[in-house]
Amino acid sequence: MRLGGSLAGFIALPPLALLLAVSLDVPLVNVWSALLRLPALLPDFFATLARVTLVALGAWLAAMAFARLLSLAPVAWSLTQPLVQFARHVSPFAWFPFAIIWFGLGEAPAVFVLFVALFFPALVAARTTLEGLPVVYIEEARVSGATEWQIALRVELPLLAGPLLGLLRVLWGLGWTAGIAVEMLGVRNGMGFRLLDFRYLQQHDNMIATLLVMGFAGLLVDLLLRMLEERFAATATQ
Repeated sequence: MRLGGSLAGFIALPPLALLLAVSLDVPLVNVWSALLRLPALLPDFFATLARVTLVALGAWLAAMAFARLLSLAPVAWSLTQPLVQFARHVSPFAWFPFAIIWFGLGEAPAVFVLFVALFFPALVAARTTLEGLPVVYIEEARVSGATEWQIALRVELPLLAGPLLGLLRVLWGLGWTAGIAVEMLGVRNGMGFRLLDFRYLQQHDNMIATLLVMGFAGLLVDLLLRMLEERFAATATQ
């Protein structure tokens, strides 16, 4: 299992904490005290975790379903690809003013921006993954009388489980980083909201502690998803 990147990320946390503390002129003991107080922020942590995970799962499932439909109609993909590629290259933060105008402040614009940020890259990646499936498996299933629904569930899904879980891992990571910024769109909970609150209150020790928790949680979830991805990939090759 390739865990070197994740382990290196965990090892990098103490030097990062030291660097941030020095840059903000905060004693390390204050950062440690702030970390000990972070259990009080568990509601914000779980709010961000739930928000990012649900939107990432929604974007992932929607992208896979849409990519599968487009694989049945290549002409439709040719027509929609320019729009998809255009939207994929628009920064998620560029949607902020539009989301505020359409939805106001609160949960709705945050979810909208986060979904848009994840859906279009997921659609392109899912489409590419489906195209990489050897045609011989599809043809053999069709010759055997399988329907398109059976092909999707019994041929494509088992063979592509590893790559598709890898896509979910990447999407969750993107969502975790973008979600922190999105939570500054007027939501009343979450790590991004709390980080901005600490900034206004000039509680630099809490800012550093919150940032460290963000990085640690991201590394941990990425590690778990990577283990799941490699397990399914190994099963598919057996």
